[in-house]
Amino acid sequence: MSRRLSSSNSSFFSNKQPKLFGGGANTGTVVFVYLDDSEFETITIPDDISSDVSDKEPLLGYAKIVSRKDASYDLADVTPYPPYNIDEGIPLLGEVVELVDVAGRPHYKRIYNPDVNIGNASEDALLKGLPTENSSNNSSDYSTSSQTGTPSGGGSDDRKNKLGEYFEFNKINPLKFYEGDKIIQSRFGQSIRFSGYNNEDNIFAPTIIIRNRQNDKSLEDLKEFEITEENIVEDGSTIAITSGDYLLGFTPGTEDNPFETEPVYHQPPDELKGTDQILVNTGRLILSAKNSEMIFYSKGDYSFISDGKLTIDNGNAGAEIDLNGEYRTTTNDNNMYFLGGSGEIYLNTEETEQPLVRGQALVDILSEILTELASETHPTPSGPSGPPVNAPKYNAIKSKLDTILSTLNYTE
Repeated sequence: MSRRLSSSNSSFFSNKQPKLFGGGANTGTVVFVYLDDSEFETITIPDDISSDVSDKEPLLGYAKIVSRKDASYDLADVTPYPPYNIDEGIPLLGEVVELVDVAGRPHYKRIYNPDVNIGNASEDALLKGLPTENSSNNSSDYSTSSQTGTPSGGGSDDRKNKLGEYFEFNKINPLKFYEGDKIIQSRFGQSIRFSGYNNEDNIFAPTIIIRNRQNDKSLEDLKEFEITEENIVEDGSTIAITSGDYLLGFTPGTEDNPFETEPVYHQPPDELKGTDQILVNTGRLILSAKNSEMIFYSKGDYSFISDGKLTIDNGNAGAEIDLNGEYRTTTNDNNMYFLGGSGEIYLNTEETEQPLVRGQALVDILSEILTELASETHPTPSGPSGPPVNAPKYNAIKSKLDTILSTLNYTE
């Protein structure tokens, strides 16, 4: 039997059946949440049931809840309730939840509140089982008691709970809805929107927008509870999967830090719409194929545009590039290096019959030849002849030898 079945059947196996709160709205206040597997509940399995179920049930996501009418309680004796829908998220301490009966077993269900970050949780929920705010316990004792479920402290002052051991309030604005939308939005600004009409003309165009963080500018400009919408340029990491008439309002960089590089060869579409498209926009992007190849296909052009440097470190197998069009490299008055080390460089050939000439070596050799020609003498019956009559021409040619040398291109 699986652990999931163990969890669902634990109440059946247990002799302790929790009771719903009586009278009025069936709500209560969360006083403890099981956040990891350090807390377990023992399950009593009848002898006549054959099962491989562990006698320990993890209570991950369970919450201890007390009636809002209770004046006090012993936290160690409070019943833990399973979540009705764990996808709703984990409640905070001091959050009011509803208890609903599912097949005879009560579950807690979170209650909607427009405050996306803390919902209806309150730091002054007067949780009587927790230590007093003015008791002798220090903050570390308080934190321990509120998370372990062991009450500590005393006194007659009102108890004032924290929202959790480390959870702190952060303003997060709720997202605008379009007709038929399904939105998953967390307390922390993450969201997933499934929409069909979130475009200017509300024309059917399915989109999925995944956002990791609400942008700082909107957090500063908007009031609490004011409605906002995703901003794929300014928000934290965003993945937008769009189609049809959804206009992808993308510009490179951000409003405060735009791109400086203007594309020379890339011609972007006038509008990013009219087809299925995916945008990944983030501060740092890492793609890693740790075990096998990485393959990119593009039916159209593909472009790399950056304000920084392009580097390729290919450690083992070299590179092969097959081009069926013109190849152009422009460095805009900057140096260009082809460093082959002791390897050979071939230009428009794979043979070795025609090695390249070293320019300076050629100039030196031709200079020596012209010097010898200009000073050439021949034996005659009357003695050695003088320099040839065209020696000045040899010297004139020699003075122009350096023009052979390029001022921009060099070889070894």
